[in-house]
Amino acid sequence: MKESRIGLEKFEELIKQERELIAILPTGYGKTRFFVQKHDLLDKIGKIVHSLPLQAIIFDFYNEMKEVLKDNVGYQMSLHVPEDDGKRPYLSRKYMITTVDSFLLDFYGIPVHEIFRSKWHSDIAMLFARTSNIILDEFHLLTAIDVDNVEEEFAKVISVVSNIREAIKKRNRRFIILTATLPRSLIESFKIRSLVLAPDSHPFITNEMIRVWDNNDGFITSFSEYSRKVKTYIDTGDKRDIIKRIVKDNEGRRILIVLNHVKDVEELSKDLKECIFVHGLFTNESKQRIINDIKRKDCVISTQVLEAGVNLSFDVLITDIAPAFSLIQRAGRILRTPDDIKSKEGEIHILVDDLEKQVKGVYSVEVTKATYDWLYENCGKCCSINWRLPEKDKPDYLKLILAIDENINNIMQKEREDINNFLNFITNIIQTPQRIIGKIDELFNGSFIRSTSLVPVIVKNETASLNWSRFLSLINKKKEWDFSYLKIIDDNIEESSVKISENNIYKNRPLTTMIRIIREIRRKEKVDDDLSGYITIIPRGFILPREFVGIEKINGSEYLYVVG
Repeated sequence: MKESRIGLEKFEELIKQERELIAILPTGYGKTRFFVQKHDLLDKIGKIVHSLPLQAIIFDFYNEMKEVLKDNVGYQMSLHVPEDDGKRPYLSRKYMITTVDSFLLDFYGIPVHEIFRSKWHSDIAMLFARTSNIILDEFHLLTAIDVDNVEEEFAKVISVVSNIREAIKKRNRRFIILTATLPRSLIESFKIRSLVLAPDSHPFITNEMIRVWDNNDGFITSFSEYSRKVKTYIDTGDKRDIIKRIVKDNEGRRILIVLNHVKDVEELSKDLKECIFVHGLFTNESKQRIINDIKRKDCVISTQVLEAGVNLSFDVLITDIAPAFSLIQRAGRILRTPDDIKSKEGEIHILVDDLEKQVKGVYSVEVTKATYDWLYENCGKCCSINWRLPEKDKPDYLKLILAIDENINNIMQKEREDINNFLNFITNIIQTPQRIIGKIDELFNGSFIRSTSLVPVIVKNETASLNWSRFLSLINKKKEWDFSYLKIIDDNIEESSVKISENNIYKNRPLTTMIRIIREIRRKEKVDDDLSGYITIIPRGFILPREFVGIEKINGSEYLYVVG
């Protein structure tokens, strides 16, 4: 790093000593990319699996790490076939970057790329996952993606992470949580040493926390000016009209608009044709490619996919009301660097139209209301909030996190005993893949991590993942689909497909549906499925009908998505 950062210096000291650690450091402080600078530490610490909540971050971060770690870095995400040598199915490289979903499945012996086979290399998946040092980076943001019951989802994630922590502890591996926005009640529940960057006597601090602060810290020096340089506005009323007014008033500045719902993003893009848009239903390939265009464009409309870990900087943020932890992440994209703070001024506009409608199906209404109540009390219509740095006597992001603590604590009381029983069941008792898949469908609608399973789809030869509920809504509109797969015989790869009708879809059993489709493909192709190491049938996914394919064209390039 070019400048001294006391929080990262202390973090480096502690991870050499501690087996468990939570680092609470501001957005943009450099915690996610710590090992880009300190990659020599890997020889002392050993193999690391670094899990992130959003797919949009993975490939960008992987390319950064590859510059310094070369072939020692790999990545894993989604169910699709690897097309480059960086994607590792068994978390096998020295520094593995993965989504939280993929890591958790491997940790419990469910190899992501083998999930729809009749036999698994469970021992290999578990070995690499459980003998690694684990970094969970803003894992709680996973709950902000395609959620049906938010409180239930949050309780699921807490239960699973707590179970993982206990398993890692028994194996004497490192368990590290990196966060800017983890609620304090959740931090305290882990009973792990916690490092926090905050001034003396800040209300977020507890006696058990290791507090660091140094006025010579380059980040602190720069972002102590943040409250003076960035104004926060609470805008109430018709949000479409407000957005168009703010965009017009800020012509020539870099503007980021973040809305909670895919449909809202697509509708707004029709009004603001000068803006590009991106959301979670874009294909994996398009999300990777569009980042470069986003860096060059002055106006971007997005959902949560740009919320955490993506290294982008804007001058103006316009955002739907959301829970504290999401607002803080979004605000972290504004005047992101010290150079921005020195040379520019910024604005953050929080839109409050119909709060329940704005967050329904995405976030907890109660947590969002607690967030809004704090903003109303401490900000009114306009104020100065330091979204990047804790301050002793002024509104800041850690004080906002405290405002939702009681609500988070209430959700934590719902910790799922059924999840814990299931995880112990698949960890300690040898079961067939079919029985495990059946149990996940029966108990958890296809996922013990999310509210439901994700389904692979093919969008004009690119790949995407859909929430099962969203997929069923498309099935209701078109009754017959093609399912694409690859057949590999003697190094020859053939692409083929089978017809799938509505009758082949078991609506309450997403994983069972996939298993039966692939079993039918194997019968058709007359191939067996063994553990020889050679996969002869590779499922690609449901081929998305043309009427559900969206195309965004930017500077001659096409970016594909599933129409929301």
